[in-house]
Amino acid sequence: MSQVDATVPDCTDSPPLRPAATTLVRNPAAGELCRHSRRSLILEADDLGLLYAFNEGIRTACEEGVLTSTCLRANGYAYAHAVADVLPACPQLGVGIHLCLNEAEPVAPRAQVPLLLDERGALRAGFVWLMRLARTVAGLQQIEIEFRAQIAKVLGDGVSIDHLNSHQHVHMIPPIFRLTCRLAREHGVSCVRLVRELPYGAGGFRKHLQPYVNSNIVRHLVLNRLARINATAAGKFGLLTTDYFVGVSYTSDMSLRPVLSGLKAAPYGSVELLLHPALGPDARDTRYPTRGLHRYATARQRAMELRSLRSPKLRDFLQREGWNVMTFGAWARTRVAGPLRRSTPVVPGEARELSENVAVRCPPWVSEAQADSRAFAQLALTQSRPGQRVLDLGTGTGIVGICLAKEGRRVVAVDISRAAVRTARANARRNGVSLECYESDLLASVEGRFDLIAFNLPYSFRRDNALTNVAKHLLRQVPWIRQRSGLAMPRTVLKYHQQLVARLFDEAPAHLNPGGAVLLHAYESEVGALSQVLPDEAEVELLEHAQLASNRTAGMLVRFRTAGAAPPADNPPPQHPA
Repeated sequence: MSQVDATVPDCTDSPPLRPAATTLVRNPAAGELCRHSRRSLILEADDLGLLYAFNEGIRTACEEGVLTSTCLRANGYAYAHAVADVLPACPQLGVGIHLCLNEAEPVAPRAQVPLLLDERGALRAGFVWLMRLARTVAGLQQIEIEFRAQIAKVLGDGVSIDHLNSHQHVHMIPPIFRLTCRLAREHGVSCVRLVRELPYGAGGFRKHLQPYVNSNIVRHLVLNRLARINATAAGKFGLLTTDYFVGVSYTSDMSLRPVLSGLKAAPYGSVELLLHPALGPDARDTRYPTRGLHRYATARQRAMELRSLRSPKLRDFLQREGWNVMTFGAWARTRVAGPLRRSTPVVPGEARELSENVAVRCPPWVSEAQADSRAFAQLALTQSRPGQRVLDLGTGTGIVGICLAKEGRRVVAVDISRAAVRTARANARRNGVSLECYESDLLASVEGRFDLIAFNLPYSFRRDNALTNVAKHLLRQVPWIRQRSGLAMPRTVLKYHQQLVARLFDEAPAHLNPGGAVLLHAYESEVGALSQVLPDEAEVELLEHAQLASNRTAGMLVRFRTAGAAPPADNPPPQHPA
């Protein structure tokens, strides 16, 4: 049996981060806020045990600030103090192991790891040489020996851990990352750090320039490149990684502005935010592993990062933006087990032929129907039966609603654009079908219940207008843009889609018949983001289609256990013009 407790203590009863009237929760094991939060944040401090200065900075950030997690340096100068004094004083902290290959003394006997050592017998500094060493069988074997020695030392001292990472991110080197994942799974640890940081600026010319001056931009590019490789490896080992990481571009200088800017850049999901708080110099630090470490530990930036974690502005921001602040262990327990269910519905030949033969026209100021819109109409046909009531939300040209109506569904088509409504009505007449079609901002003006709500999300970062639709018409004529569509979702578009979907699912259950569902046409690259804004009772299935796959999109079928709930009695349905 593993000695590691991969979970963390239940700290639901721990003191709140702010006085009464706040709902910001630190390190929840369960509870309403944790289950319904749309964004999770792990506030991590590296280098516990490295020096007394770091130990005291981390203790203060936990007791007086919002710090929720730290990682322990098994070969640190103040390791014993961290285990015996700091961790007992901060039981709410989640703890990981900060694996080290490039600083201070090895934990394993020197004779077993000679390839890792410099001429003084200490661990050799550097990243590039480790990349070369990790490609050799002997080098990787000695790295494993040192990692196992560090893990055994921490576990032998009775410390429960919930994640693994490394000093200067050396575990992101792919062979070392796979080794780290194997050791994590072997010891029952569910999370590893994945350094995947979005580009962002912290405001002001000097701050924007800083990542280029100190070469952090190079680290950012290299680590993001490695993250694409390592994300696959983590999945194969069944390990969890946060969606995003903040703390590379402005590493060692995480004042409040970079902290807030980095969090604002993350469009959804989970984020690990890294800082290095310290209170130095500390009189007990009489020996430093390297020359530069004294200067680093006593630099004004260490106290500045501690102030960031203690700042009321950070607390207020986290509360206002709905961040759920927790540990890796608590976050792992909130994750939905396993990937989304996928299926490939069988589309009858007559339905395929019908959708391909429907002719629609539109003026340039109305968003045109794309080729994948016809495939989405086919999926909507597979998820409904003749005689059922279907809502075509955001109808645009009316292509989806027309296909459904031709196959005997009772269709209501709505769009926020008056021009789109006129276009859909004209196309319905052109194809010989009758649609109930009117303006509505999502479900605001919709009455009654439906067996299916089909929503083809607009590719936009705000409400469409005539100018944006004309621009989209022109851009789609460029082959390079058509080919890359859906490969990466711009954050502005992603956030807008999240807002639309969150609004839709606040109201959709009351507009669905028992057993009814919502079918979204979503880019594969945004499925994870949209899943984050769904309520707990939502069950999601991805519907794949060959024509959708070519455009990197899928049907996202969402069902609710609460579908069919009665609408508010004091909210009469609106009246619509014919």
